[in-house]
Parts: sequence; structure tokens; C-alpha cells
Amino acid sequence: MNLFRSEEHARRWSGFGDEQGLLPLDWIRTMWGVAWYRERLNGRFISRMGDYAEERNATRKAVTKDRPFWRPA
Repeated sequence: MNLFRSEEHARRWSGFGDEQGLLPLDWIRTMWGVAWYRERLNGRFISRMGDYAEERNATRKAVTKDRPFWRPA
């Protein structure tokens, strides 16, 4: 993930590809704030991974408006 000071700065970057990949920082913070990322060091992370994945996927869809760029390959 690369953070840029502005959308224009991101567009000038030589590695810029798909416009759908641009998201405001608040949206990124929302996606990274789910239990999938918060609980990784928890001793029960593996056994609860399915629960965490549901929340992560639902949050990703909501935040990115289910844009194809953000869908898992």
C-alpha cells in the first residue's frame, strides 16, 4: 500500500494503474480496523478466522462499494 499526499500526486506516480484503487485514508483505516487485523496476535485467531473473515469481507465491500479492483483474486 502506498500513501500519497493527494490524488494528483498518486496519479503522477509511475506505478499508477487503476483509478478504482484510490481510496481516502479514512476508508483504509476502516478496512484495517476490523478484527481480522486487530486480533492477529490473539491465541485464538486461527480458530476464529472464519468469523473475522466475514466481517473483513463485509467491511471491504461496504467501504470500496464492491469495486472490482478490491475484490480478491
